[in-house]
Amino acid sequence: MSKVGYLLSGTQPGDPNDVLTWHDIEDFRVWVHSKTSGQTREIISVELQVIGSSSPKPSKEEEAVRLKLCMKRQVPKGKIALSASTFRNLPIGQMLDEHSEVISRLLSLSLSGQKRSVQLVEDVSSKSLNLNYKFVWDTKEEINSEDGKSKDAILIAKVYEMLQSSGTRKLSARTAELLGLEVSVVHTAVQVARRNQWLTSNGPGNPGGVLTEKGKKAFHKAGGPERLARIMSMKKEK
Repeated sequence: MSKVGYLLSGTQPGDPNDVLTWHDIEDFRVWVHSKTSGQTREIISVELQVIGSSSPKPSKEEEAVRLKLCMKRQVPKGKIALSASTFRNLPIGQMLDEHSEVISRLLSLSLSGQKRSVQLVEDVSSKSLNLNYKFVWDTKEEINSEDGKSKDAILIAKVYEMLQSSGTRKLSARTAELLGLEVSVVHTAVQVARRNQWLTSNGPGNPGGVLTEKGKKAFHKAGGPERLARIMSMKKEK
């Protein structure tokens, strides 16, 4: 069983123009919005929200904002039915991956000093950028042998840490792609960073981690901020 609440708008109490219901199922809340269209009523949006086990009731502010948004939405022309089968056909996994790719691009823009702006991204297919012709990286063998003295390991670990906020599970691949490296080099750099207590671990088999205070000091000592800015500048020029 799910907990259900509702919001509505319209001049006639018995015939609301907009009806917005929320349904709490375990850790999730589903919002369903329907709107009158002539003599019929059409469902025009469904949203899935993570709320956690506490399942707090929507605040008055959230209710007001959501209802205001509902009132601005219009029923599209033509018969477009939104039903359970609609969601079975949606490529959810692909959309989540594309979402991660967009965030990776935003992080890349931030690193290169470019301003963020709202924009329509029609193609998020990633393309590798080979920076090796301008920036010579140590091999994975060299990174491993230098260990705690490897300037490349801490730089790669920093980028790896920054990209995890994109939500992707392909952190090593995204880091390698951004820096123009082989994935194996990133794996080695992350191993070295963790071995030297520069980067924390999220547990065996789990990607991610954050730079420790020791790691932050190593990053600055290796000239990390300047090197990273130079790399991102090269990417911008490319």
